[in-house]
Amino acid sequence: MKQIQVSIPEDSTEEVKEVLEKYSSDIFSVDGESNEEDVKILYATIEAEEVDSITDELKSIKELESGELKIRLFDQQALIEKGQKTRGTATKLSQEEVYSKAQESATFNRPQWILMGLSSAIAAYGLMLDNIAVVIGAMMLAPVLSPLVSSSIALTVGDGKLLKKGLFSGLGGGLTAVIVSGASVTPFTPAVNSTMNLIVSAGLPNLLLSLFVGSAAALAFVTGYRDQIAGVAVAVALVPPLAAAGIGLRIQNLLFTYNALSIALVNFLAVLVSGSVSLKLLGFEPSTYYKKKTAERLRYILPIAVILMMAVTALLLMNPY
Repeated sequence: MKQIQVSIPEDSTEEVKEVLEKYSSDIFSVDGESNEEDVKILYATIEAEEVDSITDELKSIKELESGELKIRLFDQQALIEKGQKTRGTATKLSQEEVYSKAQESATFNRPQWILMGLSSAIAAYGLMLDNIAVVIGAMMLAPVLSPLVSSSIALTVGDGKLLKKGLFSGLGGGLTAVIVSGASVTPFTPAVNSTMNLIVSAGLPNLLLSLFVGSAAALAFVTGYRDQIAGVAVAVALVPPLAAAGIGLRIQNLLFTYNALSIALVNFLAVLVSGSVSLKLLGFEPSTYYKKKTAERLRYILPIAVILMMAVTALLLMNPY
C-alpha cells in the first residue's frame, strides 16, 4: 500500500478529489504553502498497483498547468479501520516509482566509482592468488546493478537519455575495472591458474546464467527486495572477467584478454536483454506519446544485442582458450 500526497492550487481541489475518490475512501486534506502561495495538500491511501493509473489521471487534468501538480509517494505498512479488513503493503513498486529510482541510480557517484575500482583490484588479486573467496568478497563491493537495470528500464519505457546514462556508467565501470585491475598487479607477473581459466571458459551454461541473473536483477529492482544480493549476482557475471582482462593485459596474453573481454561483453548484453524482457512481461511500457516514439526507435537495440551476444558466444566456443 502507498500513501499519496498531492499538492495543488486551491481552485483545483474538486477535480483532484474526484480522481482520488475513484481509488480510495481514505482521503483528507490540509492547507499548505508552496513558493509563498497557498496550496491544498490532499492525502489518500491507495493500492500500490494503482499508482500508475492515478498519476496518469492526475497529470491529465487540463485545469492544472505545468508545475502546479506535485505528487509524493510514501510507503504505508497497513491501514486499520474498524469493521474493515486490515490492508497491508505490497512488494511490487509502481512503474512511476521504478522509473524514478532508475533515474536516480543510472549514474555512479564518486564513492561508487572508487568502489568499482577497489572491487576490481581485490578481484584481480583474488584471481592472481587463485583464491575464490577473495573474488567473492570483491563482487560484494561492486556497484554494477543499478546502471544495467536502469538501461533495461530505459529501453522498456522509451527514455533515450536514461539509456545513455546507464550505458555510460556500465561501460565506464567496465573500463575502470580493466584498467585498475591491470594496474594493481603491475609489480607482479601473474601466472594463469585454474581460477583464471575457469573465468574465461565460455559455454552455454555461462550464457544461461547471465540471462537468469538479468531477470533476477530486474525483479529485485522492481520489488525493492534484496537489491544488494541481486547486485552481487550481476557482479558475478561481470567483475571476474573484467579483472581477468586487466591481468591478461598485464601479462600481455592477448588471447586470454580477448576471451575475458568477450565473456564480459556477452554477460553485459545478456543482463541487458533479459532484464528488458522481464520488465516487458511485468507490464512496463512507455507512458507518453513521445516515449512511445522513442521506444519504437530503440526497439532494434534488443535484437542487435541478441545477435551480437550469440555471435560472440559462437566465436568463443569455436576458439576456446
